Amino acid sequence: MKRSTIKNYLIESPYFISLFTFNFYLMLASPILIDISNYFKVSPENMNLITSLVLIGQVIGTIAFIFLKRKFNVVNVVIGSYLILIPILIGLIMTTSLFLFYFLYFSSGFLIGIVLMDANIGMIEGKVKNKDSVVNLGYSFFAIGAVVSPLFASSLVDRQINWKFIYLAVAGLVMISLVSYIFKNKVKKVNQGLSKEKEITSIRELLKNKNRNIYLIFTGILMFLAMMSLVTVFSWSPTFFRIERLFDLYSASLIVFLLWIGILIGRLLISFLSYKFKAGNLLVGLSIISIGGLVLLIFPPIQIINFIGAVITGLGFSGIIPLLVSSTGVIFGSEKDIAFTILFVLQFISGGLAPFIIRFVAKYSFFVSMLMTIIFIAMLAIFVIIRKYYRKNIKKYDF
Repeated sequence: MKRSTIKNYLIESPYFISLFTFNFYLMLASPILIDISNYFKVSPENMNLITSLVLIGQVIGTIAFIFLKRKFNVVNVVIGSYLILIPILIGLIMTTSLFLFYFLYFSSGFLIGIVLMDANIGMIEGKVKNKDSVVNLGYSFFAIGAVVSPLFASSLVDRQINWKFIYLAVAGLVMISLVSYIFKNKVKKVNQGLSKEKEITSIRELLKNKNRNIYLIFTGILMFLAMMSLVTVFSWSPTFFRIERLFDLYSASLIVFLLWIGILIGRLLISFLSYKFKAGNLLVGLSIISIGGLVLLIFPPIQIINFIGAVITGLGFSGIIPLLVSSTGVIFGSEKDIAFTILFVLQFISGGLAPFIIRFVAKYSFFVSMLMTIIFIAMLAIFVIIRKYYRKNIKKYDF
């Protein structure tokens, strides 16, 4: 496949900024979960439910996007979501009510679901021909947000600054993301006259092809398992290492930092490797690397090995979700809107369920609550191989 020009990648930068912003936001609470739970006088397990609430909100926002797209101009919907999100973030700073805090997290998830759905579709519909490459590059910014976020949050707390000010930084990033999105679409409208909405395929049309339906089911299972594993590691590992292994705040935050460094490096590498290797082969390799990394992360009671395991785990996790997104976008073409909705709903439901499962298992064993992620990845590896061989049956869609 011929390489797209740098200009075509730069055109997608507003989507990259939005991916950075919202993973920065999602990861902020992870290293300071104990501090937030102390403020609201609840256990860390109960406080971790904010992860579930934001992801459940994203489920509803993702579904709502399809209906809103039928009735309104998508650009206006996304701009409106950004504008509503800013006062919600200010509300997170001001509230002293746990219930309201939960509600605001849920509401922010709803709006983020709309924006991220638009970003994923935008990258697939963009001018970059290698969709595996552009989606992995976009999700690299997702990883950068996660790399910066834990260090930023823990640094504020270490400096005795009120943890609530983390949301002021998010509000600033949302403003930057909004401005870049408006600018992109003004230029796009002038150059291409794209104020007209594209027709959305009905679910009935999408489900006519049996082979693609089965392929989508396999992809949905993979997305569910991948997100369950990722959320378990990034949302719970700092608390696990602070309580079970007696890590200090900095060391626990470093685990998440190194995890996302591995993810970032992996996604940047895959954006180039995707020009040489098929997505199925890359997914098999990434699954194996993930299992090896998790073993080193969880089992040895030696801090330096845990750090190495975090990086390797990140390398393994790096390309799984982006490759699932890009391959789905390619195979479903004009029907990708609904296919993405199904896929992202499964992804966010999985991520939303993870903290509840962690909360239940952690009551009996903190160690087992982290061990679960190896089980999820092992299952993912099995389905990756099944999906890879099934893909050969879809002759018409050889990619």
